[in-house]
Formats: sequence, C-alpha cells, structure tokens
Amino acid sequence: MMNFKKNALAVLTITTLMTAPVMANNSWQGEAKDAWLDGKLETALLLNTQLNNFNIDTDIDNGVAVLSGQVKNQTQKDLAGEIANNIEGITDVKNNLTVDANYRNDDSADSDNKSFSRAWHDMTVTAGLKMEFAAHDELEASEISVSTDNGVVTLKGNVKNATEKDLAVEMARGYDKVVDVKDQLVVAN
Repeated sequence: MMNFKKNALAVLTITTLMTAPVMANNSWQGEAKDAWLDGKLETALLLNTQLNNFNIDTDIDNGVAVLSGQVKNQTQKDLAGEIANNIEGITDVKNNLTVDANYRNDDSADSDNKSFSRAWHDMTVTAGLKMEFAAHDELEASEISVSTDNGVVTLKGNVKNATEKDLAVEMARGYDKVVDVKDQLVVAN
C-alpha cells in the first residue's frame, strides 16, 4: 500500500508539472517559485533510474536547493547534485546527502521506483510514437499498433507497402529512450 501511495504521489507530481500552463517565470517570487523548483527537482530525481528519490529529501530556499538523506555511494551523491544544479532557476546546491556503503534501502521500494520510471518512459514512448505516426502524411497510423516494454517498441498491424513499413520502423528506432524495435508489421497485398 505504501508503494502505491508513493507512485500515486509521483504520478500526481509529474502530471501537475507537465500540465501546468505556466512556467516559473521572472514574475514568480518567494515561496511560489521555490515550490515550483522543488517540484521540478523531485520529478527529475524520480525519473532518474540510478537514484531512489524516496531516500532523497529536497528543499528549495530562495532558489538554493538543499539535498539531504542517504545514498549508496559518492557517484549517486554527485549525480543528485548535478541533477539539481541543472534545473533552470536553481541558483546553488547544498548537497548534504550522506554516503553510506552499508546503507540498505528497501529493495522493493528501489525496484518499484525503477519500475515506475521505466513504465513512465515506456508510456511516453508509446504515446509519442502514436502521435508522430498520426501526424505523418505517409503513414496510415490507425493501422499500426505500438507497444513499449523496457524500451523495446513492438510495431504490429498492416501497412500499404514496404516504404511505409520502413518509415514506421525508422521513426521508432530514432525515438528517444527506444532500446530496440520489433517489427511485426505486415505489408498488405
């Protein structure tokens, strides 16, 4: 139940940040801007499969990010700091993460976090490819089924000719976060 709550919170955070009609601009100040930046940082940490963001606490104070909590090694500490440093609007990072080689995080939580991150990428790849196919004049997008599992895209359905088939496969191969493409498209006679 706890993992469900964590994943639900993560989905809510991501959805809020992606659908917000405005970006933190120069007119935003104080706590509102800090809250926006904290949400962006939490999302960036969540989507990084190398970190368990549930073990990293973030706080933004006047544009300065403060990271606390525990990580497994120095590489994870440095990575979290770099992610924070690369968020537009964050002016400085105080990386107070503790490195503990003996630290054991809850393997199921770590696994769920990676699963959520991977599932998020898979969903966005599938949705993005469907939209690209639909927008492309040379494809009958409604005839192409797209599914993504662990970065592997599977294309199924009927296409008019080999050119359309090759185009769909190449578009999928060139899409961000795609590891491989399984071509199960059939050229209709």
